[in-house]
Amino acid sequence: MKARKGFTLIELLVVIAIIALLIGILLPALGKARASARQLKDQTQVRGIVQAMALWAQNNNDQYPLPSVLDKANYTINNPSDPKLAFQKDTTRNILSVMVFNGSIPTEICVSPAESNGSVEVYTKYELNNPKDAADQTNSGKALWDPSFQGTPLDKETNNHKDNLGKGHNSYAHTPPFGKQRSRWSNSFNATEVSFGNRGPVFTGDATNGWTLVNGSADKDACGKNSNTLLIHGGRTAWEGNVGYNDSHVNYEVKADPETLTYNFTELEVGKRTKADNIFVAENTKGEPTWEPASFTKDSNGHYSANYDQKAFNDAKATGSAFIRPYSAVTGANSGVAGITSWLD
Repeated sequence: MKARKGFTLIELLVVIAIIALLIGILLPALGKARASARQLKDQTQVRGIVQAMALWAQNNNDQYPLPSVLDKANYTINNPSDPKLAFQKDTTRNILSVMVFNGSIPTEICVSPAESNGSVEVYTKYELNNPKDAADQTNSGKALWDPSFQGTPLDKETNNHKDNLGKGHNSYAHTPPFGKQRSRWSNSFNATEVSFGNRGPVFTGDATNGWTLVNGSADKDACGKNSNTLLIHGGRTAWEGNVGYNDSHVNYEVKADPETLTYNFTELEVGKRTKADNIFVAENTKGEPTWEPASFTKDSNGHYSANYDQKAFNDAKATGSAFIRPYSAVTGANSGVAGITSWLD
């Protein structure tokens, strides 16, 4: 009789064990490869936006987009109508929407491939012609952007797009174009001036002793040590991200205060004034936060915000060091900007 050919039980178990071992070895490598691909694509998107801002500036007296300057006739947004309060139009939402409307960037480039928050999605209903949410429908053909685009999940929904509540169409943060940071909102070609990049968590500490993620209460944890922004590229304990500079180059930074990005804090001891600059902290001349988060506001959709007051931007001891955040509102009166409402997650 011929012997039957086949696997014995032991041989089958050995094969299964080998396959399981190979899968265990390959899966982490595949995960790292996917993360690397997302990081590189994200870097390309940040570079694309930074370069689009630079091209815009070349045709606009070296200034990056300022909705308040463009929409003086209030065809797009008529709130506030007072020219002295026009700076309130200069939010993340309107700045990016201006660039989309002018063909500088597509809406897709505003959402990171590594996005970690389900409330951020690509906006597919952008209106490039006669946007229905423009303030002056009689002259809607003169609108300069589509107001329905939302720069953060905190932005209010518009009349013709009620499905936007609690949604944002942008993953990134940028320099606020006012106060001590205003000079950075321009095509300065400065390789050490941060203009745009991945958003980040909230830190506490100072430039001398170092920075730690805010923690304590559930709200603080959500904006600090448990922030969704830590999952975009880094891990649960540290922030990493792509950062664009005013000479249009983009670095992948492994910490919020890169050693290559320094600032001279004039109130520190002579010889010890140059310190690494945290891009998510508005610092004073001692390298300390000009705004310390006591608490955070949580809306009905579970989104957090912080109100950075006038001191963070216009105080005599505010430095104008690197500072980027996505923000939904600018407050103030005839005397000028009082602060911003920033989205945190």
